[in-house]
Parts: sequence; structure tokens; C-alpha cells
Amino acid sequence: MRVLKLKLFQETACYKKPFAFKITETYPLPPYSTVNGLIHKILEATEHIPLKISVQGSYESIFNNYQTTYFYKKDSITTMPMNSHMLLNVNLIIHISAEEEILKKIYDNMLNLEEHLSLGRKEDLARIDDLVFTEIEEFSVDNRNIEENDYEENELVEHSIKMPIYIPKSKLIDDSVSGIGYRLNNYYTNDAVHDKKRIWNKTDSYYVESGNKITYGDILLDEDMDLVYFNI
Repeated sequence: MRVLKLKLFQETACYKKPFAFKITETYPLPPYSTVNGLIHKILEATEHIPLKISVQGSYESIFNNYQTTYFYKKDSITTMPMNSHMLLNVNLIIHISAEEEILKKIYDNMLNLEEHLSLGRKEDLARIDDLVFTEIEEFSVDNRNIEENDYEENELVEHSIKMPIYIPKSKLIDDSVSGIGYRLNNYYTNDAVHDKKRIWNKTDSYYVESGNKITYGDILLDEDMDLVYFNI
């Protein structure tokens, strides 16, 4: 399967968690909806385009930043300083699967951007370090009761996760792999009755740190042997 692979760098970023009001908490990686929004903006889309997205990445550290927050109530506006969690020196690898013509349009538009990229908040600038098409293949992983060197092509004893990654719970068969659970937004549709109300499609996922080993199940790897777990 041919997909688009995007590598981004952000000096600072905040991928705000919903319902975090007293303090602005950040996800460790951008949720699928944030990446989805970026790609739809690049495509200048006016309606939802089905995309499969895999998100992985790392950051150097996390720090606190104070920002002025505005609160609007009827005709009055009040402000107060709020503590915001920020990620420092973020490196991301994003795989995108879609119809071939959509992938080509994403590629072409990203090479001819009319403004800077941001991911998260508007001020969270993103630098494109690489943008390539790559092939991904399915591998079968199983280290149970099989003699050493008794593996055929596309079979692995185990796979060590090189970079923290979101893995949908429904796709993680190996129960020895642990992670932090998140219910991540994917994309939204408008309520047919209440036109302005957004109905979010969500994916229950784990944030799995590097160093974890997948020892059982089917996985997708690209040409660089980078792991791929699509959101849908």
C-alpha cells in the first residue's frame, strides 16, 4: 500500500486537551483530529475527506508557560493568567492513507504552501523535514513456541517500538504492551437537527512509549521499518 509520510519539527507545541479549563494540558502527540484538520486545510477542503492517519513522535521536555486567557460573558470581557503545558522540540512522523489523487494533492499543495504550517495552536509553527511516498507492508509477529530462524518473509519474532505512538485499542492484540489510554477525536459531522452541534467520531487509543516490544499480532511497517497504526 502506498501512503504519504510526513516528518515535522516544532520548537514548541501545545495540543490542548478538551475540558482542561483551570490549566491548559497538552496531549503528548497531536490527536488525530488536529492532524485531520491540518490536512483538510492544506487540501482547502469544504467537506469531510476520509483519511487514515498514523501519529508518532517524541519531544525533548515539557515546561509551563503563563498566558493571558480571555473570558467572554454577555457584554463583558475578563482576563486572567493561566498555566499552559508546552512541549519542547517535537519531532513527528505522520503517515496518511487516502485515495491516490488525494495523496498527490496533499503532496503538491505542501510543496507550494502560501503560508506557514502550524499544528496545535496557530502559533505552534511546524517545519517540514521530509515529505515522501512510501510503501507499507503487513508483518506477522509471533515469538511463541517457534524455533529460532524458523521465520519466513514478512514474519518477525518481535518488533521494538522506536518512537512513542498512538495505537488504537482495537488493533493492539499483544496485551503485554502497556500505554496511557486516551479517547481521541478523529473528525466531526454536524447534527442534522442541531446544525451547529458537532458529533465527533472518536478512537480509543493507547499512547505507547518507545522501548515497548510487540511480540504478537499483525503490524504495518514502512520502507524504513517505521511502525504504522492507522486511526480507523
